[in-house]
Amino acid sequence: MMKPLHLAVLTGLLFCAYPFRMRAQYSQLDLPRESQAGTVTQRIGTTDLTVSYSRPSAKGRTLWGDVVPYDQIWRAGANENTVFTCANDITVEGKSLPAGTYGLHMIPTKDKWTIIFSKDHSAWGSFFYKKEMDALRVDVSPQPCAMTEQVTYEFTDVVKDGATLVMRWGQMEVPMKIHVDIHAIIVAGLDAQLHGLGAFGWEVWYEAAHYCHEEKIAAEKAMKWVDMSIARQANFENQTLKATMLEEQGKTAEAATLKKTMIDGATNAQLNTYAYTLANQGRTDEAVRMFELNAKRHADDPNVQDSLGEGYMMAGRNADAIKAFKKSLSMKPPENVKANSIRCLKKMGVDTSAWEG
Repeated sequence: MMKPLHLAVLTGLLFCAYPFRMRAQYSQLDLPRESQAGTVTQRIGTTDLTVSYSRPSAKGRTLWGDVVPYDQIWRAGANENTVFTCANDITVEGKSLPAGTYGLHMIPTKDKWTIIFSKDHSAWGSFFYKKEMDALRVDVSPQPCAMTEQVTYEFTDVVKDGATLVMRWGQMEVPMKIHVDIHAIIVAGLDAQLHGLGAFGWEVWYEAAHYCHEEKIAAEKAMKWVDMSIARQANFENQTLKATMLEEQGKTAEAATLKKTMIDGATNAQLNTYAYTLANQGRTDEAVRMFELNAKRHADDPNVQDSLGEGYMMAGRNADAIKAFKKSLSMKPPENVKANSIRCLKKMGVDTSAWEG
């Protein structure tokens, strides 16, 4: 008659007989994985792009055409779907991809790769991939790269309105060019933001108008928004912006009237900042007039005299600049102002030993 097995022996036999089943069972727990998880995020404008993936290692193996077969769909990582998320609409290799979260798959060949963005992003690997769930397919050319042991995603060539998403593994990298229409996204977003609590103040309307003016977009909205800012609180900043916009539209008389109003009420700091703004725009003569006006109003301020000297330097009036810098230094200016006056005098070949040491 067969004797019953001891419990410990029975347990050992079960582990020997069903090792893969037991491993699969325990893989349901949150335990360390051989292919560890990674995430990379890049913001373009106000749009976040994120890749979440698992990172298998090369381990000296032949990857392409072996570990990853050619002409077959690959999960572009390990474990669950590699997941790509874009917070706003984008283009990938010139083709549109709506905002959303996608399963990222690839079909490698020796010459080119097909990149697939699937609407199904919650499956295990590519085992449940269905072509009818494709949101986008693009073809790209792989390139050789330095040895990369683990699958690595990186955003490179980041510019104002785009970047290149690169997948590297082994000695191969696969680049995907991404473009974001930041202006359309931001203008649309501003419409929504300007209905918040901040809209009761002047600042957000000015900021929205200033951004659009600087970027040379949405001119009609920008004018509307600067008017809203002025309506809430007329000040040097929003009036300066509107005057500049009116000038650009050829409405010089209206711009001149507004400019006179804002200059008459400008503080020391505001007028100084305005003068530098004009200088940065290449309007040197007008900038010098503002520096001179500020020096007339605040003759006893060493910083104003130092700024006047810089204005004269920009205009090539070195004799006047030297006089202004020396006047600033005679007033016992703050260290930063003193250092700037000395630096500028040296640049013009003036002996500054009297103010040093």
